[in-house]
Amino acid sequence: MGIDMLKTKGRVPTRQAAAHHHPYTHHLTAEPYTAPAPDISAAPKLMEVQHVLQAEPLTIGPPDIGREPPPSPGVHHLKAAPPTRPRKRSSPSIELIQTVLRKQIPEWRERFPTVAEMSNDKLQAKGKKALEKDPRTHDWKWTRVRKSFMRAVGREKLK
Repeated sequence: MGIDMLKTKGRVPTRQAAAHHHPYTHHLTAEPYTAPAPDISAAPKLMEVQHVLQAEPLTIGPPDIGREPPPSPGVHHLKAAPPTRPRKRSSPSIELIQTVLRKQIPEWRERFPTVAEMSNDKLQAKGKKALEKDPRTHDWKWTRVRKSFMRAVGREKLK
């Protein structure tokens, strides 16, 4: 550190003041570092460390069938968790409507007609008559059953 760097309050300190060092001031020199090497004799022996270095496999046995194999070690893939909710069963009224329609209308026993095969108006007219004939559904009001009917035949409107 040069004398010009130690200016205080606009005046250059004397040689005696420049030689005086603050106890926490560090001075850089061009001299080589001469500190002794750290003592490594106190380091743990190889046998003491070996049990820490032995890794056990995280997976035991073959991967689950239907799942992806685990990623290779050191590779992390973040994926969304699969949905955990169980699938909702169809309501009893929809199942009853399907049963009644398959019993009353022979051509619907295998499957219900698509929109290309039958328009919604014709499908609803046929379905309404079939539900009125069956004793289990004859007293149902069509205005309340129509949505369930459309779900039962696979034509529900998705939001």
